[in-house]
Amino acid sequence: MAIYTRQTIPEQVRSGIMDPEIKAWLKTGPVLGAHEPIHVQRAAHDAFIDADKPPIGRVEFLGLDGPHGTIPVRCYHPSKPGAAEGGALVYLHGGGYIVGSLDQFDTAMRLFAENSGAQVYAVDYKLAPEYQFPVQIAEAEFVVRWLIDHAEARGVDADRVAVGGDSAGGNMTCVVALKLRDERGPKLALQMPIYPEAGLPFATKAGVENRSGAYVDTAGVLLFAWSYIPQGADYSQPYITPLNAPSHADLPKALLVTCGFDMLRDVAHAYARKLAAAGNDLTYVHYDDLPHAFIQMTRHSNRCFESTLELAQLLGASLERKAVAQVLA
Repeated sequence: MAIYTRQTIPEQVRSGIMDPEIKAWLKTGPVLGAHEPIHVQRAAHDAFIDADKPPIGRVEFLGLDGPHGTIPVRCYHPSKPGAAEGGALVYLHGGGYIVGSLDQFDTAMRLFAENSGAQVYAVDYKLAPEYQFPVQIAEAEFVVRWLIDHAEARGVDADRVAVGGDSAGGNMTCVVALKLRDERGPKLALQMPIYPEAGLPFATKAGVENRSGAYVDTAGVLLFAWSYIPQGADYSQPYITPLNAPSHADLPKALLVTCGFDMLRDVAHAYARKLAAAGNDLTYVHYDDLPHAFIQMTRHSNRCFESTLELAQLLGASLERKAVAQVLA
């Protein structure tokens, strides 16, 4: 693991040697963006549902009356105080907008909550192609605003609410942060994009290097975009491609994660550099030995498990009361 700040972020990041445990498992694991019908890919991703679940204090099942119908939200309450006690993370799962369920991300959410001390609110937003942009963004923003509005009743400090997500959820994380800034909405304490789809990866070195064999296929992005973006919509707009925002200034501090074996590595790294150049507070973590979606692979690799715990601890430090107070000051 390499950790960079706004001042130390390198011009590029690379892949190293893939963790051997996860390299072996990927040969039989699900493939996102495969040449298979979407319903087949959705079912295959149940391989990420772990029978043995990490301990957690309590799991609460909510149904919010959102702008497009009920939004199921699963809230994870840690069993013990932690650094981020009183803070909360609204989490948007990955899956190219077309796959993914809260069950498939259950292990990671438990690890994040239990090892940070924050409440974690995992959002079961509506998937594409049945629902298309901007439905997913509207639901994500709704949950963030709902939590801040109801923070006191939820036992949450309204000044210590974060939004995070991985892959497509990382894209939505960046978009929600941009949108709340543009709308002069409530202030987020943190954005946590994990290997985010900040832009299309086809022309990047990472996209070519990792076109297949590292869980997600680069060509699959064509399917994701076709499913998610309505016909005729401008896919270059910042709320679809956050890398294209005319300004990245005045955004929440970021905990941004990339990994070496990921077709999104270079576009996510480019987004981190945009945040840094605009003067935002940034903690940038790069795992050169891990693939895309490693937070879902903790049962299959000790390295993936340890890395997910590291992110939970960094989340805890980022949402700690004194850390947020320093930023607000």
